[in-house]
Amino acid sequence: MEHMRSLITAFPEQLKQAWVTARTTPIDFNGWTPSNVLILGMGGSGISGAIASKMLSDASPVPIIANNDYTIPAWTGDSTLVVACSYSGNTEETLAALDAAVKAGAQVVAITSGGQLGALCDLHGWLAVRIPGGEPPRSQFGFAFTSVMHVLHEAGMVPEAVYSAFGSAADHLRANQANCIERAEALADLVEGKQVLLYSDTAQEGLAIRWRQQLNENAKLLCSHHVFPEMNHNELVAWETGDEGYVVLMIQMPEDHKRTRIRMEVCMEIFQQQGADVVVVEGDGEDSVLRFFDLVHVGDWLSLLLAERAGVDPVDIEKIDHLKTALAQIP
Repeated sequence: MEHMRSLITAFPEQLKQAWVTARTTPIDFNGWTPSNVLILGMGGSGISGAIASKMLSDASPVPIIANNDYTIPAWTGDSTLVVACSYSGNTEETLAALDAAVKAGAQVVAITSGGQLGALCDLHGWLAVRIPGGEPPRSQFGFAFTSVMHVLHEAGMVPEAVYSAFGSAADHLRANQANCIERAEALADLVEGKQVLLYSDTAQEGLAIRWRQQLNENAKLLCSHHVFPEMNHNELVAWETGDEGYVVLMIQMPEDHKRTRIRMEVCMEIFQQQGADVVVVEGDGEDSVLRFFDLVHVGDWLSLLLAERAGVDPVDIEKIDHLKTALAQIP
């Protein structure tokens, strides 16, 4: 349990090291510009793709798609940039998707600590960002996400203002860490023992997924996430059965669509009328990137605190290990 606490405590330093690693890892496409980008990855390695695709949707000149499966879209071809993310380098879904992408003629960049993916990079001479290994993948989000954004920046997908903000993230979190822990403790008091529902604007879905994954893996909690305005057309109806056993964490950012924010305000009243607790979660920082990392850190601390209160090991992934063992016995 102390190991995960030390990893989360060291997240600002990880971000600093990740920024140095990215800036000193040349990714040269020799003038080539992709027509689309496919980011392969699962779980703690895949969340970076999900976030990047949302964060850059209104800035990237080409589509950026996160791919969390064995298969790839039929449109993948020689004008596709494939970013293969596997912390261990041995994720079977990612390796299968990568094999299909290579056969389709895509250009590959890898982000990994080694394993089979690292060996393939050595064999084929693929561009790669090598990151330190040996830790739970979800704890290395700073390395994974910074590396993804570095690759996309070098391909012309990330505005300079967004990319440069990554260089300030570590100092911001280091100075603000006590505040992040304090907010996480307040949230833990409110959500402990309740069914957690995470909501956000569509643009922040990647952040909501990161919170859900951390609550799943670290705190061993089943919870769900949905986004506005889509949830207004389906899940909102199900709130007829909502009650005091639920707590809503409403992630809000200044960048949220103004009509979406109105929808959130009306729906929060509905949730409260059904007896649920509602908590607005906001990021702290001067720009969208700093606010994003601030909330990543708050979510990490929340998952750890809930794990400690429940007496569960935040590092343990027994059910995933069982699944991998079963899969290994079937060709």
